[in-house]
Amino acid sequence: MRVNQSLLLPLIVVSAQPTVTISSGAVRGISTNIGDGVATVNKFLGIPYATTPARFSRPESPEPWTEPLDATEFGPACYQNFGLNELGPRPELLQTLFNTPKPPESEDCLRINVFAPDSTSNATRAVLVFIHGGGYQIGHARIDLSPFAAYEDIIVVSLQYRTNVFGFPSSPDVPIPERNLGLYDQRFAFEWIQQNIEAFGGDPTKVTIWGQSAGALSVDQHLKAYATELPLPFRAAIMSSGQTSFGLLASPPPSDGKEWSALASAVGCANSTGGMDCMKKIPSEDLVEAMSKHSISFGPELDYVTVWGSPAELWRSGRVTRVPILTGTVAEQGRSLVNDEVDLASWLEASLPDGLIKEEDREVIVSVYRSTGLTTDFDIASAITTDFLWLCPQSILSSTVASHKIPSWRYYFNTSILNFFPEEYAWLGKFHGSEAILLFTDPSNTTYTPQSYAVYEYLRGAIGRFVKEPNAGPGWPAVGSQYAPLDLVVLGDVGNVQTAVTPFNTTILDERCGLYKDIYSKLEAMSG
Repeated sequence: MRVNQSLLLPLIVVSAQPTVTISSGAVRGISTNIGDGVATVNKFLGIPYATTPARFSRPESPEPWTEPLDATEFGPACYQNFGLNELGPRPELLQTLFNTPKPPESEDCLRINVFAPDSTSNATRAVLVFIHGGGYQIGHARIDLSPFAAYEDIIVVSLQYRTNVFGFPSSPDVPIPERNLGLYDQRFAFEWIQQNIEAFGGDPTKVTIWGQSAGALSVDQHLKAYATELPLPFRAAIMSSGQTSFGLLASPPPSDGKEWSALASAVGCANSTGGMDCMKKIPSEDLVEAMSKHSISFGPELDYVTVWGSPAELWRSGRVTRVPILTGTVAEQGRSLVNDEVDLASWLEASLPDGLIKEEDREVIVSVYRSTGLTTDFDIASAITTDFLWLCPQSILSSTVASHKIPSWRYYFNTSILNFFPEEYAWLGKFHGSEAILLFTDPSNTTYTPQSYAVYEYLRGAIGRFVKEPNAGPGWPAVGSQYAPLDLVVLGDVGNVQTAVTPFNTTILDERCGLYKDIYSKLEAMSG
């Protein structure tokens, strides 16, 4: 790929090996020089924040080490399950977008990465903690966030957590409060950060947690779960494309065990007298293969420890962690979340079933989207997914947050990053995860368009400002402020006009959300 030199951040050059001492022992990282002395970032990669977890068990602290730990390379990813349902995206597409190059995988994956600007000052920096997405089935933290740390002058931390059956075992042999291991992993990582971030120059009282997709879902769960816990391990939160309080993604009920039974049957443990012992002995790769082959997925369930019931009511009543919040969605999220060969009738039956909506109302919804010029089954299903699953619930959340005088800001990402990918993916549009890919792609070896680079710099700076001064916000009017309804910023195109940053009217952006009001009410009654 040819690089447009005028659009580049300074090239990254590797140099010395810094060492810090944390609770478990000394850690030796590696220094990254960005350009000709513009900035130096000390990277500490693959640090175990927990010991190798016993399968289907809570995380535990690692044993102390006596020699400096080599933290110059990323650790392995947790095991990923790319076998999704037939109405969802093709597994090979997800691999291309979010798992290239393919990383090594292991159950010994509870690792944390720290990117710390080098400094001779004793002053501490604000901390940004990134939680990856992946639908609780896939994802990892093997991303170099050095430029983000350098240019925003903050400490950036990324963490990994167990997903699919390894992170959310719904076995009847596992007590319900012990099943959401992936969320416990995240909480354990938060504790590690509180104990150790000062060693890297970070301020444990100035932590912002940031999740994308399933990471954002996790952040919402933490905002509710930590409502009665002090001291808080964070002072602000960012939710990029995800929440778990309103709409279809609201907190699920306890599992009925069907997924666990199906997986146990697939690997030959269904009729075992010691079913759990049998599952613990099955090779990891065999469990992953069975989940993929049989489209079996696992995720968080209601336990009243990490996931609480009646989530919408918790927000409406203000029984949540009251910290400044930044939320945002992407313009065409559904295009990477719906199968590109989807049959609309089958998709509607599964996504908007008769129990939620009458047939005539479903036809009205489809007609509204057809009236915008959409014609194909894929285009219509993708647009409905974007609004119904992501945009509208996130809008409800941000306005509910603001109603409690909790500082809240909202963005709408509408910038194409398709030039990062081969032309065969042009149909994806502004897809789910675009903003994270843009922010985490190294400009020193990727060609940006003038628009995408302008948005990259602005959004990176906005997040940096929010992390350093959460109450001051990212740089545009807060939701429900005196500027409402111009209380949202569009990052990218406005209609057919290619721009970078534009204040926008939320009433116009959310105009189709009324189509789903009754459905959301039914879903809330079901989740409560």
